[in-house]
Amino acid sequence: FSPKINLSEDENNYYIHADLPGMNKDQVKMELSDDNHVLTISGERESIIDNSENNNDDIKDDNKTEENSNKRNTKKYSKIECSYGKFSRSFTLPENADINKIQARLENGVLEVHLPKLESTKKEQRKTIQI
Repeated sequence: FSPKINLSEDENNYYIHADLPGMNKDQVKMELSDDNHVLTISGERESIIDNSENNNDDIKDDNKTEENSNKRNTKKYSKIECSYGKFSRSFTLPENADINKIQARLENGVLEVHLPKLESTKKEQRKTIQI
């Protein structure tokens, strides 16, 4: 599973948007490297497919346990287009990102990471140099 990512910025902030359909915040982890220059987003999107043995076997013996009798109702997939599994995506942060004010939220399957730009850098960018 490799989530789709959008990177953007405006005058005051950097943004990372990650599509994480069906995931909640307990399934996603964010870490900063020791030097605070790399942000890693990782997690695991668990499969909804039961891969246990005898998944598609027809059960004919009425003396089977209740656990096995429940397998009669197991879905049989004819096509699977969704991706599942572990993922890890790392991003080198710009030097003017204020790592002390990083904010993140996960809503409706979209992780939004908000990285404000440092104040001093914003002011420096506005200076013009006369020739």
